[in-house]
Amino acid sequence: MASKSKTPTKAPVAKPVLSEGAQIKLQIAATVFVPMLALGIWLNSKGFFN
Repeated sequence: MASKSKTPTKAPVAKPVLSEGAQIKLQIAATVFVPMLALGIWLNSKGFFN
């Protein structure tokens, strides 16, 4: 006999570690840092910095 509960049986949602503002700042930093890193690696492979 299954018990009927009002909430669906899902795993409890973990509380976010970072606040929403810090998460947005981190997301913006990642969207800036990753392409810059890729550009730097690409230019370095072309000998731009030598």
